[in-house]
Amino acid sequence: MINYVLLAIGVFVILAALIMIFLDKVKGEDIYFSIDVKEQEIKKVIEDADEIISELNYTSEMVVQEIEQRLNGFREELKKLNNPVNTSPIVKKTAASAITTAASAGKKKRITNDSSDMDTALDEKLSQKQLEVLEYASQGMSVTEIAKQMNIGQGEVMLILSLKNEVE
Repeated sequence: MINYVLLAIGVFVILAALIMIFLDKVKGEDIYFSIDVKEQEIKKVIEDADEIISELNYTSEMVVQEIEQRLNGFREELKKLNNPVNTSPIVKKTAASAITTAASAGKKKRITNDSSDMDTALDEKLSQKQLEVLEYASQGMSVTEIAKQMNIGQGEVMLILSLKNEVE
């Protein structure tokens, strides 16, 4: 009789061991599946980061090219102004204003109104925000002051003014 009890206990132990092996195998496959999912997510994040880096590189190249073009334009204009062939009073005035513009651009951005009479047709196309920015600029306020006054970014103010050619 004791033999049958020991046999029954042995069979239960073997069944318990088989069930535990099966459960460990299922958990192990779940772990591998989870690892595969995480690996795919990491690959996607890396691809997105590479795409963002390439976009930033392209944008920085465009900015560098634009700066180089403006710098070359300033150099050409400076050469034209320094050329003694055309020394009329108008050229001298534009040379002085160009040199002042180039010198002040490095130090501080100042807003001036180049033309005293504004086109009424152009004013009708401008939004209220643009008109306010131009009004503040004509009062002599700086880009920073206008941005703080209107609760908008300095870049937006500079864009509006550059479209109107009022940023020196």
